[in-house]
This record gives sequence, structure tokens and C-alpha cells, in this order.
Amino acid sequence: MADVSELIDRGIKAYVAGRVGEALRSFQQALERDPGNPKARSYLSLLGGGMPGGATADPIPLPPPAARPAPAPGDSPWDALPSAAEIIELQLEPEGGLDLDAVAEKSDIRPLVPAKAAPAGSPGGRDVEVWMQAARELFALGDFTGSLELIEKILQVDPDHREAREYLRQNEATLIAMYESKLGPLGGVPRLAIKPEEIMWLNLDHRAGFLLAQIDGFVDYEALFALSGLPRLDTARILANLIADGVITT
Repeated sequence: MADVSELIDRGIKAYVAGRVGEALRSFQQALERDPGNPKARSYLSLLGGGMPGGATADPIPLPPPAARPAPAPGDSPWDALPSAAEIIELQLEPEGGLDLDAVAEKSDIRPLVPAKAAPAGSPGGRDVEVWMQAARELFALGDFTGSLELIEKILQVDPDHREAREYLRQNEATLIAMYESKLGPLGGVPRLAIKPEEIMWLNLDHRAGFLLAQIDGFVDYEALFALSGLPRLDTARILANLIADGVITT
């Protein structure tokens, strides 16, 4: 049975993945086991799902769609169309083409799909607050990758968010140190641990493939960081994964 901290962690990850209902249930279960837990109460309050006694508000039912009036006996659906006596005057451009705007205005024809979709609502301050609190929690739990993903979402909305930028620096520095520790000394020279012809069977992206192509038994890790052209975190992650997968060795 999951404890309170595991339920809170599960709720955070569910919210990050967009499963708000599952996140609410996890926080509510945590609160049932520890009614005074400040983190569970805070998350429930931010998500709008916290109520005294662990209850949740019933959704407000939507009114049923209005019924369309039944056609009167003898009526035909063609009666609603313009009569033949109604004539639409078409205006021609001097070059002889149709004035399509005039045609649309006079015929009252509108496209089924708008020419330009309405912009989707951007995340507000409440979303940023929830993401920031979840990023702090994931950082405290040691999930630096999850925390970094949330911080990057926050900075897309608010590039000048001071606390998010500080967490960005801490997450990146921690992850770089973790990945580099798996490489060993940066002056070490990596070598292929598999046959060259086996590389083609690996499901590698172009970045990992480029780094593998530089490994010739002479280039050390520090030189690979310089050659990659990628952020140091990305290069360290790719090299650490190649070691973990048994593709390269030091």
C-alpha cells in the first residue's frame, strides 16, 4: 500500500501528464491517511478539489440542449431556401473576376471552418503556481528530470520568473553532475563496446549517432563535449545512456 509521500508523488506526476482527475484522487487519498498533511491540502486547494472531510463538490449539471421544433405537417425543408425570385447580384472586378467578398456578404454563406482559428487560452498565473509548487516537490524528492520539465514549461509562459530560473540552474547542474559521474574521468577515452556493424541496428537518434561517429579511440569525453554542438546536459545524458546500454565503455 502506497504511503502518503508516494501518493503525493503519484498525484504530481499525474497532474504533469494532464490526468487531473487521477491527481485529485491521489491527493485526496493522501489527505485521508494524513488529514493534517500540508502538501496534500495545498495541492487540493490549488487544483480546486479540496473540501472539508475530503468531499468534493458535485459538478453543476449542464442544461439539456434545446429541442428543435418539429416541422408542421405539410412543411418541406426546401421551404426555408430562398425563392427563385430572390436574385443575388454579382459584382465583377474591372479585370472580369468575381468579387468573392460581395458574393459571401449577399448570399450569407459562411465557411464551416473559420479561416483563422481562435487562439487557445494561454496558461495563467494559477497554472504557473501549481507547476512551480510541483517542481519544488519533485526537486525535493530527487526527481530532477521531472522538476526540470516543469520549470521549462513555466519559463515558456513567464521567461523572467526568478525562482524558476534558479531551479533551472540547480536542476541542470545536478543532472550534469549525475550523468558525468557515470562517464568517469572526463579525460578518459571512450571506446565502442560493440562491433561497428551492429550500430546500424541500434535505434539511435541523429545526435547520438553523431557522437558515436566521433568515438575513434583517441577523442576523450571533454573533446566530445566540445565537438557535439549541444548543451552540456544533452551531451552528458546521451553519453551516459550509451554507457548504460552497453554501446560504449571507457
